[in-house]
Amino acid sequence: MAIVTQVLPLREVFIYIGHTQNPILGPYWDNIAKRIQMFEEINAYRQQKGLFPWKVHQVEGENLEKRLSEIDPKTSLMVIPAGQSSNLDRVFSDEELKALMEFFQKGGRGYLTCGAAYWVSKIRDYEGFFEENPEHLKRVKKESRIPLFKGTAVGPLCSFPGSKYQVGFYSDAVTIINQTGKSCTVFLSGGGSFVLPPMSEQRVRVLSRYPENELRRLEKEENLKQLQNASIMVEVGKGGLVLAMYHPYYGAKDIEVERYEQAFPDSGTNWKQVHNRLSSLEDRVAWVYESVFIPLETLDFEERKENLF
Repeated sequence: MAIVTQVLPLREVFIYIGHTQNPILGPYWDNIAKRIQMFEEINAYRQQKGLFPWKVHQVEGENLEKRLSEIDPKTSLMVIPAGQSSNLDRVFSDEELKALMEFFQKGGRGYLTCGAAYWVSKIRDYEGFFEENPEHLKRVKKESRIPLFKGTAVGPLCSFPGSKYQVGFYSDAVTIINQTGKSCTVFLSGGGSFVLPPMSEQRVRVLSRYPENELRRLEKEENLKQLQNASIMVEVGKGGLVLAMYHPYYGAKDIEVERYEQAFPDSGTNWKQVHNRLSSLEDRVAWVYESVFIPLETLDFEERKENLF
């Protein structure tokens, strides 16, 4: 029998735009801008369906505790854009993390992608470039300061094989399948996979997975089952979060092939292929709404075992 938490519809979206008085900031500037744009597209999509648009707010990190104390968690969505998990560690105070945790415990919902999703996973297991040893990549495991997901975020899925680019990953357009069997090709840049804990009381629902043929294309044959989870919804108190490794708000128009090839000559990314493979804006908006926001609206943790999953 399905276990369904009684929740109210979302009415307000709060997008964290970084600690703007801190030079570290937290999330990437371009990811903040793309996230704001994405909710404009989501609201337009909702209106086409006869649904009321969500009221979207931008929240600075310095004002986060105050805003969280003023809003109704049961009708609110907190959005944390992608950024280096180490930078998010550095800009958030213990008091701000406590306020975030209490927001979800009281019924708040969240949407975090890529680096922000690594950041709130209990263990992040990542391979990256380190300045002190530029010729070799190094695997790092860290425990989260705010372990909202009790499992492990492991990555990157697109591991960069060389050392010239001085990062541990390249970017790609990767096809992902949601629980209804619908596919969408989205931008992946540093994202990886979610490994569920073997023993946990936390309810987790897998929302989308990388198909086997994509994992094989990315040379992940040895870990097909472990690396298949691209996005999950996790229960935290009376609330829940969607954690996703992909960036659905980037489309072909955002990939300027010639300029990117000149700017990142040793990145290992086939920019033309990425540009050509990404799904259309219309398809990405519809897919992410079904794959992320409908589950968040219902907080239904039942796995859909009758389909491709």
